[in-house]
Amino acid sequence: MEPAVLLQSTDAGQVALDLIRKLELRNIQLDAVLQLTQAINFNFSNNALIEIYRYLLTEELRFKRFLLYLPEPEWRKYGSRLLDTREFPDSPDKLLPYKHMGTLSNELKTIFPGFERVVPILYQQDPIAFVLLSECELDDIDIRKEVLSYVQGVTNIVAVANENRKLEKHRLQQEKIQNELSLAAQMQGMLIPDSLPNDGEVEMSAVYLPHRDVGGDYYDAMALPDGEEVFCVADVSGKGIPAALLMSNFQANLRALIRFHPNLRSLVAELNRSVLSITKGEKFITLFIAKLERETGQLKYISAGHVPPLLFRDGEVHELKLGTTILGMFEELPFLNVGKMQLQAGDVITAFTDGVSEATNYRGYAFGTEGVVEAVKNWQGTKLTELNKNIVTALRKHKGEAEFEDDISLLSVRFKP
Repeated sequence: MEPAVLLQSTDAGQVALDLIRKLELRNIQLDAVLQLTQAINFNFSNNALIEIYRYLLTEELRFKRFLLYLPEPEWRKYGSRLLDTREFPDSPDKLLPYKHMGTLSNELKTIFPGFERVVPILYQQDPIAFVLLSECELDDIDIRKEVLSYVQGVTNIVAVANENRKLEKHRLQQEKIQNELSLAAQMQGMLIPDSLPNDGEVEMSAVYLPHRDVGGDYYDAMALPDGEEVFCVADVSGKGIPAALLMSNFQANLRALIRFHPNLRSLVAELNRSVLSITKGEKFITLFIAKLERETGQLKYISAGHVPPLLFRDGEVHELKLGTTILGMFEELPFLNVGKMQLQAGDVITAFTDGVSEATNYRGYAFGTEGVVEAVKNWQGTKLTELNKNIVTALRKHKGEAEFEDDISLLSVRFKP
């Protein structure tokens, strides 16, 4: 009877030993989850998180080595100590067919020598991590299976933390961009005149609707000491902050140069050289600029590649299209003509950017100058603010549900001596 008693005693000892080892493993698992969770909650760096993960897999779970792929947003490799990750592919493309934990094929074992298993981590069928594992030194088969499932769980924690970190970084970047756009919009708002002339001789009204927070359109009005009123509308090629920066520089140059170049021809020639020196021919500006003698109604203007403004007089429409080509593309403008005309009481000039004339509807039809003319015909001849409102209303009706693709600018001027 004694051998049987000894055998039973040995079996009981082995069961107790296995139970102890499983309890130790559970303690390791719980402790690791706690450490990872605390690291995430305290916003530890990604490297600190990887260090906890590395210690868990190699020291506690006794994998000889591992190779972890995380997208940050490009795939990046992390490995156990002494593992040269440069020996392995930079991207886990070869692992993409694996949707579940499994053993590497013989072909992949040659690409990833020393590794036996792959554990993919998926989110909505898209991979957010892969970990390759060597053989585990634990000798109990049941424990090995439990360890593999546990590795999948903790890798999932690390992968989700990595995704959350990416999302937070993206959110902060977007917030920074939005703050910069808001600041740029405030700065650009300072370039737009607070008020426009509205007296016994001249009435002006304008509308500016940037495609984004900031844009490349610009209008202005300046009274000169000799009784002349200068007004202009300009448009920079491109959109957003680069266009807004170039336009702010252009406005500063225009306001500085106009005091030294009372002649429109020399002024526009100098503005062209100024734009070219900044853009090196990579961007251009279209411009309509005019000088009006308040007392006499004598108008001089130059349209530099700009959409011709429209002059409305007694039911007739005239285009103001004399001038030159766009600014910023040629060292010397190939031609430069100055338009001259005598305004009459009640004449209205409406200048606008191509965001108005080229706005298309769902059928691809442009609003065109015809759309502006039609809107003016429906104007009852009261305030110019109502005229501009008519044009914008007609433009929105033309666009329907479609969004505007460009900045919208309008400047209307009425001569009323």
